Amino acid sequence: MQSIAVDSREAEEALAFERVRKIKKFYLHVAQYVLVIAMLVVINLVASPHYFWAIWPALGWGVALAMNGMTTFDLVPFLNAAWERKKVEDYLGRKL
Repeated sequence: MQSIAVDSREAEEALAFERVRKIKKFYLHVAQYVLVIAMLVVINLVASPHYFWAIWPALGWGVALAMNGMTTFDLVPFLNAAWERKKVEDYLGRKL
């Protein structure tokens, strides 16, 4: 009986660590976005100040980043942590 509790605790800890890793990865993605887009804006203003083309990569990457953030922070109901847990339980054939 105690081994089941230990296994359950380890599974929950593994899920928690995976969640923290996803959040960390998202924040690193945000930092990359800010640095690259800032660099593109500077290049844009120096090379062709009459046309602001840097908005296009900023918008494209920004939409992808927003979608990543929505899934990372469980704002998409069909892809949140509860959904993941249910799918894992379905595959294992038992409750976690």
